[in-house]
Amino acid sequence: MDRETRIMTNDNGNAGPAARARFAQSLAGLSEECILRVRRGSIWWEGSNRGGIATAAAGAGPYTRAFRTASVTKTFTAAVVLLLAEEGALAIDDAVAAYLPSGICERIHILDGISYGPRISIAQLLGHRSGLFDYATDPRFAARIAGAPSKLWSPLDLLNEALEDRLPYFRPGEGLAYSDTGYVLLGMIIEGVTGATLAAAYKKYLTDPLALKHTYLEGKEAPVDWPVSHAFAGAVDTFGLDPSFDTFGGGGLVSTAADLDSFITRLLSGAVFARDATLGAMMAGTDAAPGSGTRKTRSAAGLSAFSIAEQRFWGHLGHWNSFMLHSIEEDISICGTFNQADEDPRQKRILEAAAIEARGWQK
Repeated sequence: MDRETRIMTNDNGNAGPAARARFAQSLAGLSEECILRVRRGSIWWEGSNRGGIATAAAGAGPYTRAFRTASVTKTFTAAVVLLLAEEGALAIDDAVAAYLPSGICERIHILDGISYGPRISIAQLLGHRSGLFDYATDPRFAARIAGAPSKLWSPLDLLNEALEDRLPYFRPGEGLAYSDTGYVLLGMIIEGVTGATLAAAYKKYLTDPLALKHTYLEGKEAPVDWPVSHAFAGAVDTFGLDPSFDTFGGGGLVSTAADLDSFITRLLSGAVFARDATLGAMMAGTDAAPGSGTRKTRSAAGLSAFSIAEQRFWGHLGHWNSFMLHSIEEDISICGTFNQADEDPRQKRILEAAAIEARGWQK
């Protein structure tokens, strides 16, 4: 892939020329393809430091390439679980043991010789309060991916990564610790309850009803005919890795900035769920210690709250520094990706500048 940095040659939207120039300049110094969409009300801007898609001007599709969303997928997974709860197919306070194959719960959470797996609830998985070890942040998992780039990972393979000489962080419900392991279990629950694949569940409950035409589960369904940008880990282009290491519940969706904007805006406006209480439960969560970069302030069910330029945004971030963020009060969405696992202080500055710029636009 050509990693040459250049100012974009094709950007789109109805923001003013000064704003367009500022966005273009802010992205120009990044090594990988940065895709950014900023919208407030009916005013928007979308572009990339690799240029737009030429056919987009003719209405053939989005204005920028699709990309691997990584953990942004967790918001979709949580939404499907909560929609199943609205249907009465499950209850979020149920123990996960009622929905998982025999033998799994007894193994997933053993602390001080006691198996707490059967006590874990669906709500605890959704809100990262299960205490389950997070295999995805273990350097040994990354090393195994690098050592076997073509390996096809099953959900059970991923769970085994969390079980091999790894201890849970705390007893269920007694703390807060981000865990991809919990979202693999949620993916298994979705498949067990629906009797369909996880990809089919995303389509039935979210992507088809919301007309997210460029969003799909990579490797699990036919890809959309739209170019996908490459994500890097340092200098390594990861596009050749089999995506199955991150395509079950906790990650794996490929999407576009426009689709993510549409999804998070409608989700937080209450358009996805039948009952207001469902969205309220999704956003309830637990206060989080402010982090670096986007400064997370609350961790909820497939959603987090962030403080960006002194504005509150809800949404999710992903491993490749992908982002799906929406301010309910200001009707501002900031979606896209930096396509780089390594953090760069410029990323924080770009998101803050986007929030400040959009706040100056009329709704």
